[in-house]
Amino acid sequence: MGGVLVRSNEGLVDIPMLYSLVESGPRTAPRQLTLVDVGFKSGISMSGRKFDDFEQPDAILGKVGVRPDEVDAVILTHLHFDHAGNFDAFPNARLFVQRREYEKWQEVVDSIPELSIGKQSWMLSSLDVDVLRRFDAAVRDGRVTLLDGDHEVSPGIWCRLAEDTHTFGSQWVEVTTMDGPFVLAGDCVYWYSNLERMWPPGYIQGNAWNMMRAFERLRRVVDDRLDRIVPGHDMDVFSRHRSWVAGLNPVAEIHLAAGSATRQPPVSAEPS
Repeated sequence: MGGVLVRSNEGLVDIPMLYSLVESGPRTAPRQLTLVDVGFKSGISMSGRKFDDFEQPDAILGKVGVRPDEVDAVILTHLHFDHAGNFDAFPNARLFVQRREYEKWQEVVDSIPELSIGKQSWMLSSLDVDVLRRFDAAVRDGRVTLLDGDHEVSPGIWCRLAEDTHTFGSQWVEVTTMDGPFVLAGDCVYWYSNLERMWPPGYIQGNAWNMMRAFERLRRVVDDRLDRIVPGHDMDVFSRHRSWVAGLNPVAEIHLAAGSATRQPPVSAEPS
């Protein structure tokens, strides 16, 4: 996925597909649960290969004691299959996506005479037409809020438009805490090394120069404290933060509000 000279000769790289759950602090009532990105529905990659250790939303959220029907809001950073495919697994959630992202992908799909070409076409290489059709139905049912630029979804949680970067209307999410801001970057940043080397990834469907400007903005928001940014596909999330393995995959705890207890299960003593 790096696809650039600076990432040459590194061999195979593990690519996680991340869910990011934001829970309101313990002094907030009622509790608010916001999910940023929702993974894919089938576990099949753009190459047709099934991803290893694929888990569904109930299993993933269950690791931190949350059910899909408890999620209040789902923010989709963009509409690629690996970030938006499971949006309808959260029956009580309000859905948020940038209007430009939704409408421009509609234009792409409408422009392709034979959609059965699927992921053999670069235009559809990361988009599932079925996901877009299901999303159309959610828009008609009134479940979706189409955003026009920056928007505060709930107190302290901001969607920030990064127009024509990774995709037409990608967005990243800024989360305000008592300890300063954190960023859930979606694919506005793939890996920490994109920010550390100021080098865009090789696979984008927007404009690399705009992505570089987004990198600069993100670095300013967190005052260059890059561990406050969660990239879209970096296993280093789990080595840079408190983490543990539950089920088939690891969980990372990025930040705890004052008075919140860790979700990490206690370590059981080894039998003698």
